[in-house]
Amino acid sequence: MKLSELKTGEVGVIAKVNGHGGFRKRLIEMGFITGKRVTVVLNAPLKDPIEYEILGYKVSLRRSEAALIDVISEEEAKASVDSKQDFSSIYDDDCDEIAALNLEMERLAKERHHVIRVALVGNPNCGKTSLFNIASGSHEHVGNYSGVTVDAKEGRFEYKGYKFVLVDLPGTYSLSAYSPEELYVRKNLIENVPDVVVNVVDASNIERNLYLTTQVIDMNLRVVMALNMYDELQAKGDKLDIKQLGYLLGMPICPTVSRDGTGIPELLDTVIKIYEKHDERLARHIHINHGPELEKSIDRIKALIQKNQDIRGKYSTRYLAIKCLENDKQIEEVIGSLHNADEISKVCSEESARIENLLHTNPESAIVDAKYSFIHGALAETYTHHVDPKPKKTITDKIDAVVTNKWAAFP
Repeated sequence: MKLSELKTGEVGVIAKVNGHGGFRKRLIEMGFITGKRVTVVLNAPLKDPIEYEILGYKVSLRRSEAALIDVISEEEAKASVDSKQDFSSIYDDDCDEIAALNLEMERLAKERHHVIRVALVGNPNCGKTSLFNIASGSHEHVGNYSGVTVDAKEGRFEYKGYKFVLVDLPGTYSLSAYSPEELYVRKNLIENVPDVVVNVVDASNIERNLYLTTQVIDMNLRVVMALNMYDELQAKGDKLDIKQLGYLLGMPICPTVSRDGTGIPELLDTVIKIYEKHDERLARHIHINHGPELEKSIDRIKALIQKNQDIRGKYSTRYLAIKCLENDKQIEEVIGSLHNADEISKVCSEESARIENLLHTNPESAIVDAKYSFIHGALAETYTHHVDPKPKKTITDKIDAVVTNKWAAFP
């Protein structure tokens, strides 16, 4: 049940706070923490806002914000208790009904919290589906999305007390919505916000793969990188400072070889840590720096989008601003529903013209270039290519050595 569905006077126990990173962090700071009891004090006559009491404080949320919080209600707990065949084996004989309901609400909230929804995102042929098959044991079903021709696989399995719902999204090079695959992946990440994104990156082609990573970073989602085919990087003799690259990207990086399952247990352990925030040092939210002029435009558009409270729970406003500047048609439809849509559209046009005048290219190309500059800089700091001190000679080299030798050469 969603928190927004509780009526005035009803009580629930928080099971999970959904939404993107910035929104989720704000709600948690307000006291909406897993396992805490929340009471509906007042539903406003016009539906917004709703007043709640939690941790001894009264807090108001918009209905759209409350809809992103999962709770266990007394009604759900009662149905669960009634379904137990041997009630006395679960609770003490002298446990009254209210205490039983409270205990059951807490138990169900904990159980719900221990379900982790993970989205696998990566380029085609990065080994993502092999990783999915090994992790899930190939127990899957395929589901279509909004009538498009692409699909995603979903696998469920248990690991260390957690139930994983693993979604293998189609391989894509970007999230620009130019192809059905790109649109599918992007809409899935926005409309079915995962608890954690596992970005599968081909270690043998890391620079190209990291472009998608920068776009996921823009969306302000919790991300763990599976640096797949890591054995191929090692076989070439190349070196990568994984810890430093993870710091620069703001996410933990786990080397994996999906072909034989190497590194997958460590990957799942890291997903749990990110989900539970066991170690704040593992991840930090970063912004890809697109350069002073682009950042100035992004900030100006973002400030206007932030005036719309309802949209802030579903989208990162910085992400929307970047997409507006890129002239993304799908995002323009989202912006078109906002109360200040005309003003945002006007400013986007102004900033687009300003960027073209200053940088002599359109904003979308400028943003792509900036992302690759960021990637290049990060790899220059962390990636070392192996150089063979004694390169092997080709047959041509050997022949040349003979025919040009002053003693052995033909006259």
